[in-house]
Order: sequence, then structure tokens, then C-alpha cells
Amino acid sequence: MGIYTLKKIIKIKKLKNKSIKNREKKFDILSDKQKELVCKNYSNTYNTFEDKIEKTLKENNIDTSSKNFNLDKEILSDLKKAVSPSNILPENDFYSYINDRWLQKFQLEKSQKYIVQVDDFRLVQDKVYNELLDIVKHYISDPKTKHTKKAKCIKNFYESHLITSTQEQSKIYSNTILNKIDELRKDNANLWKMLGFTNLNEIVSWGSPFVWSLNPDDKNPKIYRCYIEPNQVSLIDINIYFDDGSDLQYKKMYKTRYLKYLKELFNNVFGENNDFNVEDIFNCEVKLVNSYSCNKKVKESENGYNLVTTTEAKEIYNFDWSSFSQALGFDYTPNFFITSNLNYLYCCTKLLLNEWNNPEWRAYWIYIFIRQEQRYNVKGKDIFYDFQGKFVRGQEAKVIIQKTPIYGLGFAFNTFLTNEYINKYENPQLINYVKTMAEDLKTVYIRIIKRNKWMQSKTKEMALKKLHNFKLTVGSPKILREDPLLDYTNDDPWGNLCKIAEWRHNRAIKLEGEPIIDIPVIDWTTIPPKFVGTQAYLVNAAYTPSENGIYIPLGYIQKPFVDLDERGIEYNLAHIGFTIAHEMSHALDDWGSQYDMTGKLNDWWSEKDKKLYKKIQNDVIKQYEVFASYDGIYFDAEPSIGEDLADISGLSTCTEYLRDFQLKNDDILPIQTLSFEVFFVYFAFQQRQKLSKKALEAQLKINPHPPDKYRTNVPLSRLPVFRTLFNVKKGDKMWWHSTSRVW
Repeated sequence: MGIYTLKKIIKIKKLKNKSIKNREKKFDILSDKQKELVCKNYSNTYNTFEDKIEKTLKENNIDTSSKNFNLDKEILSDLKKAVSPSNILPENDFYSYINDRWLQKFQLEKSQKYIVQVDDFRLVQDKVYNELLDIVKHYISDPKTKHTKKAKCIKNFYESHLITSTQEQSKIYSNTILNKIDELRKDNANLWKMLGFTNLNEIVSWGSPFVWSLNPDDKNPKIYRCYIEPNQVSLIDINIYFDDGSDLQYKKMYKTRYLKYLKELFNNVFGENNDFNVEDIFNCEVKLVNSYSCNKKVKESENGYNLVTTTEAKEIYNFDWSSFSQALGFDYTPNFFITSNLNYLYCCTKLLLNEWNNPEWRAYWIYIFIRQEQRYNVKGKDIFYDFQGKFVRGQEAKVIIQKTPIYGLGFAFNTFLTNEYINKYENPQLINYVKTMAEDLKTVYIRIIKRNKWMQSKTKEMALKKLHNFKLTVGSPKILREDPLLDYTNDDPWGNLCKIAEWRHNRAIKLEGEPIIDIPVIDWTTIPPKFVGTQAYLVNAAYTPSENGIYIPLGYIQKPFVDLDERGIEYNLAHIGFTIAHEMSHALDDWGSQYDMTGKLNDWWSEKDKKLYKKIQNDVIKQYEVFASYDGIYFDAEPSIGEDLADISGLSTCTEYLRDFQLKNDDILPIQTLSFEVFFVYFAFQQRQKLSKKALEAQLKINPHPPDKYRTNVPLSRLPVFRTLFNVKKGDKMWWHSTSRVW
């Protein structure tokens, strides 16, 4: 060892000792919890596990110390099971080859039976709901916090959702609404007041013939603008509303069951001797559906962005935006609104001006209010669940009462839940891992686009600029507004929801034309309600075109989606890595590609490239439909094309990333082979999802994603590496004529 080297080592040791002393001094000013977190992040220790294994074996009456125990026999028996049942071959159905045993054996716990799509995402989300409720219960009972105004508000709100509204409470609410409706109906000029009234509560407003909302302007996404869109009808199978001579028996059965639900709903609210004809509701919805595509010769924007000024609304569409906005609560008339459907604007306005206040529509107006209120009623919740949950969506059970508060709490106290959840569960090491992997995956994706052969140079240049300008948010939004502390009571769940909905509406009115802030969003059309905003406790990830960025909530950054304790690169790449690459790919899918690098709606594609891209999309659509037909499932794959493109592109990106990882580590070829095989197995494994037949029928109609079986098999079938490793040949069901990975 040379003198220089020896001196260098001594110097390094001194620096390390000095560093340790400085670190110890820094530790002195940390709290116990901070010290625990730092130690956890710096540690890289190997934890023993054999004691846990022995305990598990003992619980299952397996004595590995017995002379009669044959380890080789046990291992070989398990290995044989790995390649059975013999009728499922990887070259024909890789998803089932990997997941069949789990699909056959897995059973939900009793408290989880409300989950329709059984997969890791929803199982972990259920776990997070329980963790949030524990946080709430601790906060409202902790002597340090329970006497604060915030704790009292949260306590009242929480306790109100552990019970249901009484019949008397529902009667008072429903009759108050009905009296308001009847008062408005006395004057034919009150249409705009009626539309404003039905849009004051976002929990209800999605049923209004015209749905007002405040969203980032697609062409100027840094500020809010008014949007007016068609309503969402009650039935997820929209074909029920069309009397076209097809599926007559099925449609008759479905309609009969729907009318039965409506009758039970109105009887529970207004008594069995009420004078409502519930078929009026169905007839009104038929008229609204027909307005979706009335085929008037109105020029629509190709990208669904139609800016309508106050004058244009009145003169061309007879739509009184001035009166409507006033009824919404504006003290001025915004200069314009944005809509995606001018035909609907024209036809539905004409429809309502002619008949909005006749007896048929009276039933519809009150229905859109009471169907939501009855979800919280002592009897109405069962009526609602039996139809919308069990019959329509195939749910096995309702959400247990102990869990129901979480949806309202997220609506009213998102900032509180976010801060407390982050404080308890944030792991900087995992967040850093996700950010690092995302940067590397972006590098790979950019490389793939650079060598693309079918895009023209100008289109490719814009695509690359978009990816270079791509934003990543991990954990939670940076800025959250304070939760309002309202006069909540502990005995009226629906009343409490209406209070926070009113506050949010009044707040939204003031934000028109103002900069974007974080507003938690909930989809009230689903069962149960679904968080779809930027809540930190979401177990999901999403790409937002208007921001040109991905948001990965803290709720998703945990096992089984990322595991740095027990798993390697193949596992984590197939889980969190694929999710990142999938969401990143949305930047250039059929929808995301309409937005530029700054998040503005902007057509930057050449006509030639649009046609080539459409040709690729059509082939993908056809493949999903063909692969589903092998199982006797026939559906239109076009609505899910954005997700399909992201799956194919995302998996291709991950595969190239894994190759780079192998090269970095100088892996020998046999290790590379095994690495790819393990990655593909984990990819299929993490896609596993259990659906009942009834639930599958519903998901094919409402889910933007195709069933996970085809989300697995289709992207894999286009990878030459996968085909080679698993010997997929022409004639096998995992074969497809094209190996195009989109880009």
C-alpha cells in the first residue's frame, strides 16, 4: 500500500469520525420521532425472519423438525403446482397462468365485501380508510386536542355518519325541496332559477339537465373558468333508454327493476299514497339522452372545447347564461362559459323551455335530490343499495356503518386528514426512491420517442419538449387551504354534507377567473363515493393533461406497490415502476396528446401523424376486443383506448429500463433471462383482479380501463422479449400480428 493511499484512508477515517460527531450533535436537537425516522432511513440492516416462519408453520400444524418431514418432497410438490392446471398455458393466457390459483382461493373479509373490483389498489385503499378513521378517533379523544374547535367539529361530523337520518329528518328535507320546486314551477320564466337551484349542491348537481362546474380552463390551465356539461343519467347501461328493437327482454327486465327502485324510493319519502308517477322520471331521462346526439347542424370543436359568450348563448342557443349565472350566486355575469357539446346545449335548452315545469318533470326535479339524501336515510340506504349496489354493480354487501364516515370526512376535512396522514405515514426514503425511478423512466421514454420512426420531425420535437417539461408531484399537493369549521351537528349526516357543499359552492363562485388552488374532489355518482382529486391518502396515481404532470399520492407509496425491505428491482419495477410509466405515457395518449408542454389544449400534431396514430389505435382496439372474445366477452374497446395505449407504452418503457439496469450491474446472460422472466411474472401478478360475473358486466360499461386480464395479456403479447422467453408462436392466443409498442 503506497504512502499516498494510506494517508488518504487516514484522512477519510478522520472525516468520517468528524461527520459522525456532527451527526450526533444534530441528533441532539431532534425529537424522538425524528430520531426514529432518521435511524430507519440510514439503516440497511438485515432482519431475521425464521422465527416468524416457524410460528406460521406451527399454526398450520407443520412440524419441520419431525423425522417424517421431507423438504425435497414439499418443494417439488409446490413446484408442480406452479405449472398446473395443465389446461392453462403461458403462451395462451399468461394472466391466468400466473393468477388462477389466487383467483380461485382468495376471499374478502366481511368488512371488505363492498369492494366490487378486488385488487391490491382497492384492498390497500380500504386499509388506508381504516388508518384515517383511527387518526380521527385519536384526535377527537386525545386530551391535548379534543377540546379544540376543530376537534369538536370533526367529532360531530364523524358521529353523525355513524348513524342514519331519521324518517322525520328526511321528510322535512324532501318537503322543503319539493315546496321550492313547486314554487318555481308556478312561473314558466323560472327555468334558469330551477337550473341554478339544482346546481347549488355538487352532491346532487350531476343529475341536473345542465351541470355547472368550475374547472381549470383547458386553454389557460392556471385559472378557473365556468363549464356547463350534459347531465349523467341514472342507469350505467345507456342502451336501456333506447327503444330500438334490440335486447327487448333484457331491457324490459332492467327497466322494470329500475321502476321498482324508484317506487320504493318515493314511497319511503312521501308515503305509499303519493301522487308521483315514477315512470315520468324514466321518460325525462330518455329525452335527456336523446339530446346528447340530436344531430343539429351546429359546428362542434374537434377537441371538445367550445367557448360560448353570453350573447352567443342567448342568440344562437336561447340559453340565458345571465339568468343562470345569477341563480348560481354570481353577482355579475361571467363573459363566457365552456362546454363540450353544443348540440346538447341547443337541444336540451329547447326541450326544457318547452316543458320543464309540466307534471312529468316535477317528478324528475325532486328525484335528483332525494336519491342522494336517501343514501343516508335509515331505510333509504337499503333501497338505494339493493338497486344501485347489488343489482346494477354486483356488490356483495354495503359499506359497514363504521367505515361510512370516511367519505364525508374527506369532503369536509381533507386538509386535516392529509396533514395527519403525512405526519404519521410519510417515508422520505420511499418518496426519494419513487422520484429517482421516475426520472430514470422519463429518460428511457424520451429515448424511445427520439428513435420513433413514424412521427414527423416537428411532431416529435413537440412530443420531446412535452416530456422534458413533465412535472412530478409525490406525496401530497404543496398548498392546501384550511378546512372550514362549520356548525355541524352529531345527528344529521345529510344536513352536515349539505353545509359543506354550500360552503364549497360559495367558495367556487368567487374563484371564477382566479388562480388554481387545491380543491378535494369526490365522485358522488359512484357506490360508495370515490375520491378522485389530489388527496394524499388516495391509493392511485394520475396524469393531469392541464398540468402536464403526474401526481402520486402518499397512500400509494407503500407495500405492496413499493417494497425496499424484501423485494428487488423486478418486483418494484412491475409495481410502482409500471404505474409511473403508464401515467407518463398518458402525456401522449389519445387525450393527453391534445395538450402541449405547458398543459394548454393545443393541436400540435400534423395531419399525417394523426392518421398514422389513429391507425395504431385502431389495431390496439381490435386486439383488446379479440383477446376478450376468447373468453366469450364482447365489448367496445374504443372508450378505453387511452388506458390501453398507456399500458402498452408503459410496459415497453419498463422493459427497456430493466435492460439498462442489467447492463449497469453487468449481469451475465442467464441472470438477464431470469430477470426478464421474473419481471413479467410480477407484472401479471400485480395486475390480478377478482370480479363477479355481475360486476364484470357493469365494469365493461362504466370503467375506463378494460378488465385487468386483457391489460396484462395484450401489452405482453406485443413484446418480442416476452414472446421469445415463453415460446409464443403464431396460432397461440397470446400471439398478435403486430409487435408495435405504439412509439
